[in-house]
Amino acid sequence: MRILFGTSALDTAVKKIAKHITEQKHPSPPVMICVLNGAFMFFTDLVKEIKMDCEIDFIRVKSYEGREQYDIKILKDIESNIDGKNIYIIDDILDSGNTMKTLIKHLSHRHKPRSITPIVLFKRYDNEWPVAHGIELKDETWIHGYGLDNEKGLGRNLPYILGDLTEVE
Repeated sequence: MRILFGTSALDTAVKKIAKHITEQKHPSPPVMICVLNGAFMFFTDLVKEIKMDCEIDFIRVKSYEGREQYDIKILKDIESNIDGKNIYIIDDILDSGNTMKTLIKHLSHRHKPRSITPIVLFKRYDNEWPVAHGIELKDETWIHGYGLDNEKGLGRNLPYILGDLTEVE
């Protein structure tokens, strides 16, 4: 494990995404929904950089046990009424896209939002989802820190991202 993304790189990515969100025009304050647990640090830094009023809510999802992905379970739902509102789902990483697909389906079926925009800090280079993101992952096989945990459920409190790189032959 080594530091892959330091605090400066993370801060730059957060500000880039916040600028993108701030430039969007909405008839009313959008609702920012944090996907717990992994996105909490990113989310906190992001909403501080957004230069407009917004509502905040949280949803908790579990899809991984260690490094294995399983069925996605919603452990805590949002409490806000998002009918007719522009919402942003803020998550830590777009890996397979399964979690984001599940959340979009869940929120659009239970509510009637005006729009749903997924935002992630990290996106795998081979995932073709058109999602706003800060950093594209290429050779990193597993990352943790800055809200993301390792296979033991630890490391979320690190201010930087540690990771493994794929061996290049």
